[in-house]
Amino acid sequence: MPLLIDGHNLIGAGVFEDINLADEDDEAKLVARLRVWKSRYRGAITVIFDRGIPGGRDRNLSGGGVEVVFAADPAQADDLIRRRLRGRRKGLTLVSNDAALLQVAEAHGVETLRGDEFVARFTLRAPESQEAGAEDDVQLSEDEVHEWLALFRSHRAKRPDRTRPGRSRRRK
Repeated sequence: MPLLIDGHNLIGAGVFEDINLADEDDEAKLVARLRVWKSRYRGAITVIFDRGIPGGRDRNLSGGGVEVVFAADPAQADDLIRRRLRGRRKGLTLVSNDAALLQVAEAHGVETLRGDEFVARFTLRAPESQEAGAEDDVQLSEDEVHEWLALFRSHRAKRPDRTRPGRSRRRK
């Protein structure tokens, strides 16, 4: 499923703690985040920014599976997005909170995700349960300690000598 992302709209939605429109590197930060997410996502990702570096596809920011396109102003960015929605590729999903663009997408049968839905879907979650062996305080009885020590000793005794021929083993 290809993603078409309304870049500055997503940044301006306030869904990222560390990326905002006041930051002069907001575009680069979003693209870096998208590249990380792209490593787990099989579809194409295109992000269109307005009020940025005019001139179409940005070769410096594009890469890592993310195509970056700049428009000269917000109206041009919205027009670019509308054109891509009309000529939609199969399975295209628009990521935006812009009501007018969401309406156009719906009219063309394009799936939509609001900014918060997109971030929630793509953000890795920490496991809810603790990994086995990561408990804070493990209590073993004396019998259990002796059982483990016996297992380790028997394993060590069965292990073949791994020294190379002609080299002696160090003794402690």
